[in-house]
Amino acid sequence: MEQRSPILPCRSVVAFLLTLASCALAPPAAALTESGTVGDVAYTVYAPDWTWQKCRINILVVLDNPGPDTLSVETELVFPQDRRSHFTYEDGDAPEQTSVPVELPPGSTTRTAFTNIEARDGVPCQTYDFALVFRTSGAERRVPYPVRTIRGQAFSGGKAVAVLVPSIVALVWCIAFWFALRKFAARGAWKRPGVPMEPLTQTETWIDKE
Repeated sequence: MEQRSPILPCRSVVAFLLTLASCALAPPAAALTESGTVGDVAYTVYAPDWTWQKCRINILVVLDNPGPDTLSVETELVFPQDRRSHFTYEDGDAPEQTSVPVELPPGSTTRTAFTNIEARDGVPCQTYDFALVFRTSGAERRVPYPVRTIRGQAFSGGKAVAVLVPSIVALVWCIAFWFALRKFAARGAWKRPGVPMEPLTQTETWIDKE
């Protein structure tokens, strides 16, 4: 009877544990990805949930009509009511809200977007409560969209990471060099002077030749 090697199951277990660890330690995506339905229309929203001041963000909306009838969908972007002056939209002042009507033929998928939303500088960094509203055939769905503004690094503790990462890399290479040098040199060889080089009795003809 053929015996299966126990190495393969061990490798599978190790790969499975590494996958679980990667999933557990993976940071959350810095973006909004929201899917749902409104009436007979399916929608998906892709948008960043943070931005630097003086930088622009774009919001992508994907609408899908799986039914047999043509549907009209209105996608509305609602700016923060009391702080919309902190943003510009399409190189102008940010309105209270802006909407895009879309006609969806049967079985079609349409993409629309809100572009060039820029966070002004000169105001404190904070989180703004945007929202996306979908309306079709008397149905309505509201998707909250918080946007955080930052100035400089995107996460706290950036200075500590900037110092810690090079230090860890240097330590790893020091350990690697230590193991490598132990293999190619005798113990305590660095304490003993090397054998002096004897002068050559016969030199090559090209030396000191002009």
